[in-house]
Amino acid sequence: MKLKFSLFLVVLLFSSNTLAFKFSPMSASIGYKNKESSALFYMENDSDQPIAVQVSVAKREMDINGNETNTKIGNEIIIFPTQLIIPANEKRSVKVSWNGKDKIESELAYRLIAEQLPIDLEKTKNKKANIKVLLRYMAALYVTDDDFSSDVKFNSVKRNENKLSFELENRGKKHQVLANLHIKASIEKNKKEVELKPEDLKGMTGENILPQSKRIFTLPREGKLSEIDSNSKVKISFEKD
Repeated sequence: MKLKFSLFLVVLLFSSNTLAFKFSPMSASIGYKNKESSALFYMENDSDQPIAVQVSVAKREMDINGNETNTKIGNEIIIFPTQLIIPANEKRSVKVSWNGKDKIESELAYRLIAEQLPIDLEKTKNKKANIKVLLRYMAALYVTDDDFSSDVKFNSVKRNENKLSFELENRGKKHQVLANLHIKASIEKNKKEVELKPEDLKGMTGENILPQSKRIFTLPREGKLSEIDSNSKVKISFEKD
């Protein structure tokens, strides 16, 4: 079954009695050429009672509108350990390694999922359908290569009543986050140039475009955006990874 997630951190059940934990990093990469290459993720229990955490990996796919789908994978990713008890006020690490094929054509994207479970893991093993997840973190995990790079291009802008849709395409082999995104648009009808800064592009700046994929960002036509139409010539710039 495919599951959709829209947040990196999803709190499913939370109350004053729930024991939380800290998780880092929220993004990591593994080099596929070196079988010894691995990433470490850390979980810290800052409460005064032990907690149980289960760790898994899912494939990460994203459609043109940014909706993410996560599906089960085979054995190409190895996690150790997959379940652990973290004593009160202590920190533990989980090692994630690549176990897949020797050659990949472009970067592969996954989600590393860390879920806080009820403390009695033996019972949860026998009653998986009844597992109550207290807290879930979802980190970005990439299998990549130093030779891979992103190549994000602007394709088009379309005006639809009170909205604008920008289509961008990553033709490269590596994901790209649109950090500190700026847009310059030349307006044909009045020969005016409009410059949009990150604060004008909420919902677009900071977004991720996976390799060999397109994204459409739809923004309300308000403020500076109201001057742009489908005939505008658009240039984008951002901080490249």
